[in-house]
Amino acid sequence: MSKQGIVMAATLVVAAGAGFAAYKYIYSGESNAGDLAGVIPADAYMAAYISNEPEAWEKLKKFGTPTAQNIITTQLNEAQQKFLAETKMDFSKDIQPWVGNTMMAILPGSDGKPDKPQVLIAIGIKDKLKALDFANKLKAQSKDPVKKFDYKGIEITDTGKGGGQTFTAIVNDRLVVAPEQKTIESAIDTAQGKPSLASKAGNDWFKADTLGLKQPIAAFYIPDYLTAVQELLKSGKTPVTLDPATMTQLKKIQSFGGGIAIDDAGIRMKIVAKTDGTTLNLPTTSAKAVSSFPADTLMVAGGTGLSQIWTEANKIAASQPTTQQALNQMRQSFTQSTQLDLDKDIFAWMGGDYTLGMMPVSSGITAAAGFGGALTIDSNDRAVTDNTMTKLVNLAKNSGFSVEQRQVGNAQISDVKAPAGQGTLFSYGWVSEKSMLLAVGDGLVEKIAQPSGESLDRSPNYTTALSSMSAQKQSYAYIDIEKVFNLYNSKMGAVAERTMPPDVNAIVTSIQGLGMSSAQPDKNTSNFEVLLTLKPATE
Repeated sequence: MSKQGIVMAATLVVAAGAGFAAYKYIYSGESNAGDLAGVIPADAYMAAYISNEPEAWEKLKKFGTPTAQNIITTQLNEAQQKFLAETKMDFSKDIQPWVGNTMMAILPGSDGKPDKPQVLIAIGIKDKLKALDFANKLKAQSKDPVKKFDYKGIEITDTGKGGGQTFTAIVNDRLVVAPEQKTIESAIDTAQGKPSLASKAGNDWFKADTLGLKQPIAAFYIPDYLTAVQELLKSGKTPVTLDPATMTQLKKIQSFGGGIAIDDAGIRMKIVAKTDGTTLNLPTTSAKAVSSFPADTLMVAGGTGLSQIWTEANKIAASQPTTQQALNQMRQSFTQSTQLDLDKDIFAWMGGDYTLGMMPVSSGITAAAGFGGALTIDSNDRAVTDNTMTKLVNLAKNSGFSVEQRQVGNAQISDVKAPAGQGTLFSYGWVSEKSMLLAVGDGLVEKIAQPSGESLDRSPNYTTALSSMSAQKQSYAYIDIEKVFNLYNSKMGAVAERTMPPDVNAIVTSIQGLGMSSAQPDKNTSNFEVLLTLKPATE
């Protein structure tokens, strides 16, 4: 077996030792993220966690077609065997029975290599006899010398030599692995009383409810965001120094973490950021406009406070000359092409809710694409909004377009039509006292201003994707993957079949939709959630 194969496998195993099998208990319970973080030094600025608990992964079997499930299983098995190709061992027999949950942490560089971050891996051991058996098999195949030495009563094993060194030790029923001896020693010091990542003051990332995920299959934690960014920039080939303005913005984010779990709806991801309380705090959106969109809507996105977001962006840009210059150029270009002021005519009145949706169309100027778009936006100054639309219409008239008025339900709609009977470019009108509708695509005004049939907010696919998320959303989005994929196939035909590999097609057709939302439960916490809804398994 080559040295490369030994080094790869050594990241998961410890070389056999005389006292290894003498542990009092053969079987250990699963190590959760908090347990594993107990052997990670407190100065770690980044950590990632992967679960090896079968029940967490078994839920995937509830979804998808047999073809999709077979593809995923085959690819996973191939990856596992490729990893162990040089060891002549089997993942399911030789590794899976004893490897528990795993955490990988990034620590600051050592004294001799301050610009080189250190990696530390902690692995829970479920079955010590199985682990010993695997270690003995690995040792029998090794051509490299294995060194052992003691540090504070813990045996450290040095596998490999030169650039391929890997150090391992058993610490509190955890296998710790690192490319540097000092990193292993720091893990031992931590287990014997020095501050750990789990016990670090103010760090509650390893509490079960922090991420709000049940049995995450993977998670990451960045307990000190600014330090993490600085260390990563420092470790590159060309070290980067942050300017004061960027530092000010980064300091607003104190820490953040995220995770992925499989639940009854599909695959869910959550990201939680802890801030200093000075970040932009937007009001929640009612999302009531979704009830005006039809159930056949392909995708929808909404939120609130575009004017506040624009104002905040300008405040940030004011301290960054390059960004400020880019914004000024954008303002000038917009004014030159439209005769509108981006600040006063556009963003000034966009303080309320907005909802943007894409829907299928079969005629009109967007028929070739197969879909059109509609935007509803609540204005906080109707007079300014009317003035803006008048300016846009006048611009269109000067370019040869015409405008026709019509009544749709209770709304007076203006259609801006292209010359020579080419169709309607866009339509607009007030659908309520505060809500302006703009639509591109034939028939979309009727769907929004005079809805009939099932609405999107009552669609089972939409509610599955978003109903389980926070009701206090600041923004949200939904994509009906099935409808979008069907539209793509209908428009692309044979091209779609040639460009979409069968394996990819099988996976995509197992997906129902995608939901996303952001929320701010308090001034110091920001959440972002994504749910990939999957179709139930078929026989």
